[in-house]
Amino acid sequence: MEDPSNQEEILTETITAEAGKPGFHKRFQKPLLIITVMIAVVFAVLILFNIMIRPFDKTMSTYSNFTVEEGAGTADVAEGLEHAGIISNSRIFRLTSFMTLSNDFKPGTYYLSPSMDAVSIAKALCKGNITTNGFIIPDGFNIDQTFYSLARDGFGDEKAFMEAAADPYLSELEFIGTDITGSKQVEGFLMPGTYRLESGADEAMIIYTMLDSFDNFFNDDYRARADELGMSIRDIIVIASMIERETSIDNEKAQISSVIHNRLNLGMIASEDFPDVPLCSPGEASIKAALYPSEDENTYYVLSDKLDGTHVFTNSESAYNAMVEAYNEAKAARDASLHSKDEETEDSAESAEEE
Repeated sequence: MEDPSNQEEILTETITAEAGKPGFHKRFQKPLLIITVMIAVVFAVLILFNIMIRPFDKTMSTYSNFTVEEGAGTADVAEGLEHAGIISNSRIFRLTSFMTLSNDFKPGTYYLSPSMDAVSIAKALCKGNITTNGFIIPDGFNIDQTFYSLARDGFGDEKAFMEAAADPYLSELEFIGTDITGSKQVEGFLMPGTYRLESGADEAMIIYTMLDSFDNFFNDDYRARADELGMSIRDIIVIASMIERETSIDNEKAQISSVIHNRLNLGMIASEDFPDVPLCSPGEASIKAALYPSEDENTYYVLSDKLDGTHVFTNSESAYNAMVEAYNEAKAARDASLHSKDEETEDSAESAEEE
């Protein structure tokens, strides 16, 4: 029997001998090349997909109504979205929705924003926002937008909604109080989200349902945190609404909140400049950010010169001014480039017509 102690030496000699034979390295070159190409292709596809799904404009966090008519095809919807300025390219959107299996669009009215990525838009259109007994209010709607959309979709009368919102009995709710009167007293507290209603619900019942949703969300821990900050619930919602209007990027919200809190604490925001009424109804992420700002000393922020909708932060006024200048220059260059492309497109169209 062969001595086991020699097996490692024999194996080493065998591999060395095989490696010396012609074609040994070539047998490994092809599989390695195939694997390398496959990895490169996967990375290229991922990069391309990320480019395809980018929001048309992350800096525009406002929502607008978009209606999908009964029987509308994918091409019709995509072209409508492009025409409405919600997406940049209808063909790319169609390809994205096909790749993500999100092209079974449901008829109805949707609340969409250019700050949403293509996948989110496609999935929203497939999910369906309007049902016979419910509705969706997106983050960032003010009472005018909320009551208009509810009335338009058959859930009541816009004027009746305003009258119900001005009901003085609502001031008995802790978070509303008596500081603000009229319909503006509910501004900021009509909690965004999906609602299912019982048949026959009137305007007052719908408002109470949304206010109750806010009351349930803003729990005892959040109330205790507001007290810790020395702020009322309305103060927190005012800050949250400012955050909501400034960015749609959730991981930036705590930083923006920190800037607002820091400026308030340092007296950089005068009391008369601070809104008495929330600007809109903020979403959960903005409310949490208002309650729990990041721990830094930043007092300024501005949109990044990357023009991708993100912000840059600083506690230096000179650095802030430099960042503002950088953003303005980048935006001007982009606008000039887009204008040039539009002119080229018009010239091409005119040439085609002449031919």
